[in-house]
Amino acid sequence: MDGDRAELANLERLKSGDLVEVELEIDSKNDCEYLLFEDPKASGFEPVEVRSGDNGNEMHAYVEFRDERVTFFVRALARGQHSLSYRLRAEIPGKFSALPAKASAMYAPELKANSDEIKLAIED
Repeated sequence: MDGDRAELANLERLKSGDLVEVELEIDSKNDCEYLLFEDPKASGFEPVEVRSGDNGNEMHAYVEFRDERVTFFVRALARGQHSLSYRLRAEIPGKFSALPAKASAMYAPELKANSDEIKLAIED
């Protein structure tokens, strides 16, 4: 949120114009290669950055900003804890669901994971 670093609770209310940093926390028990992380963007929010490419994160992930989701491509992931993040701006008033993020290995489809869903409200 604008200037604050607080974790958002389910059903939390935001003001139109608030900035939200989305952080995907990854806990890998093994070394992995060629991973895809897809995070559906909740309606009512728009990405602050819109240029796809290497955004300088710790994993050198390639990021794509699409209309309905933000996608990260990671070539190599060492075991341990990592994170990917991007920022959104709350824009359209209403109640919205941020569906679960999905992780999968591009060449080993049996490796997959997902996050929880969160519901948020935007007010004028």
